[in-house]
Amino acid sequence: MRPLDRAAAQARELLVLRNGQNRADLWLWEHSRRVMQLARMLGKLPELADTPPHQNAVALAGLFHDAGWAVQVREAQISHWQVLGRPTNDTQRVLGAALLEEHAAHLFDADTVSLAAEAIRQCNDRYTTLVESQVLADAENLDEIGVMCLLRQFRQYQAEGRPLDQLVASWRRQQEYDYWEVRINNGLRFEATRELARQRLNAVGLFMEALARDLDGVDVLHFLEKVGVKDFTAES
Repeated sequence: MRPLDRAAAQARELLVLRNGQNRADLWLWEHSRRVMQLARMLGKLPELADTPPHQNAVALAGLFHDAGWAVQVREAQISHWQVLGRPTNDTQRVLGAALLEEHAAHLFDADTVSLAAEAIRQCNDRYTTLVESQVLADAENLDEIGVMCLLRQFRQYQAEGRPLDQLVASWRRQQEYDYWEVRINNGLRFEATRELARQRLNAVGLFMEALARDLDGVDVLHFLEKVGVKDFTAES
């Protein structure tokens, strides 16, 4: 097994959490795996041709960058459903870097492990000059834009007992205040990732229109109007 595959197996053991029924919660692990894959791909951007990031360091950083959440769940500081419900803070980055150093030190050379850990520690610093950290941050931010953001909100709303129409209302408010455009401009460093983020948001817009339609039965109302049914009021 390749060292990176072994590191991924180690990360999976750490990042698959358990919910109240002792069932596997894959939310954190799947997010981290996606970020690892995105970071490796973004590392090949033409924008980075002159300063290519260390591919193994970027991959390792992606696997462990949010591992601090797992530490806090297991120490009962937070509930599993709260994982990734807000931006990962600096303390959680430090915890993630420490887990990487603990579990990957025997798989890669010391320089690679050290570079990956530092990429995690600097991930929240928008002014970092460390290219591995820049790539990691854009990979994480890109994963948090689009349908994955909706799933994250849905997960939280379900845990809090909030209705689906609040998901639609939140999206509409974000559109009204240009929330996502601001986030793209401030949170993504590379022009390519900004473009990709906008493409993802366009897809979300179509999804949210469909969700709003289905929640309100707008298509059915239009059909009834078309066949001559007027002043329809749904029975309770």
